[in-house]
Amino acid sequence: MRTAMNIYLRKSSWLVVIVTGLFGAIAAQNDFPKKPFQQWSRSEAEAILNDSPWARQQEVRIKFDKEAQKAAGSYSGVSSAAAAQADTEVTSQVPVDFVFTMRLRSALPMRQALSRLKQLKADTKMSDKERATFDAQVKGLLECPACAQNYVISLSSKSKNSPGADAVYSTFKGGRLSDLQRYVYIANETGERRVLVHFVAPKAPGDEAIFFFTRLGDKGAPLLTRDSKELLVNLTDNQANAITNFKFDVSKLIVDGKVEF
Repeated sequence: MRTAMNIYLRKSSWLVVIVTGLFGAIAAQNDFPKKPFQQWSRSEAEAILNDSPWARQQEVRIKFDKEAQKAAGSYSGVSSAAAAQADTEVTSQVPVDFVFTMRLRSALPMRQALSRLKQLKADTKMSDKERATFDAQVKGLLECPACAQNYVISLSSKSKNSPGADAVYSTFKGGRLSDLQRYVYIANETGERRVLVHFVAPKAPGDEAIFFFTRLGDKGAPLLTRDSKELLVNLTDNQANAITNFKFDVSKLIVDGKVEF
C-alpha cells in the first residue's frame, strides 16, 4: 500500500526532499541533572524535552513546483478516508520545513521535565482551590498511572516557514485506533514488538499525538532491558524510513542501572 506521504509527493511534482536527523547530545548517565527536579531551571527542563536521549527530532524540507497548492496531511500512512479529510495548505515554490519531534513520555525524566515546566509557569496568585487542582494535575502527570503498564510516546510537528501547517495534526486528528494498529508499533533490535493499545489524537494544531504500547509481552517481560540496544518506533505502513520512523539508543536511556522508559 502506498502511504499518503508517497501519494502526496507524486501529486505535488516535488522537486527536492532533504531529510536530516537532529539528535540530542546528552548522555543519560553523564549529563542528567543530579539535583532534584523541583530545582531544575527552565533551560534544564527544556533540555530534557528537546535535546536528550528521550527526544528525537527529524526535519523534512520539501520544495514544490508552481502547480502544488496543498498537501494531503497523512505523513505516516493513515487510512485513505482520513487522509482525504486532512489537507495542509502550503505556499507554492517555497520549501516547507517540517520538524517532527518524538518524546518518550513514559520515561521518568520526561515526566519530571514536563512537571517542572508546569511548576515554573504556575500563577502565584492562585486561590487555594485553584492551587489544589493544579497540584493534582502535576501529581498525575508525574506519577502517570498508565505508565506502569504502558510505554507512552508522543509526536508533534511544526513548520519553520509555514507556521499554520502541522503535519501531525493533519495526519492524526481523525485517526482511529483500529486503523493505526495495522502498522504502528514499537520494537527492539531483535524484532520483538509491542502493539498499539490506545491512542490520543491531537485536538488542535500544535498538540501532540500520543501513543500507548503494552509494556509487557506474553511472558511478562518488558520490551527493553539493560541489554537492549535499540528502540524502533514504526509510524509508516511501508518500509522503515528516515522521515516518520524513529530510533533510540537504549544504552543512553539507562539511569541508575534502569532503562528509563
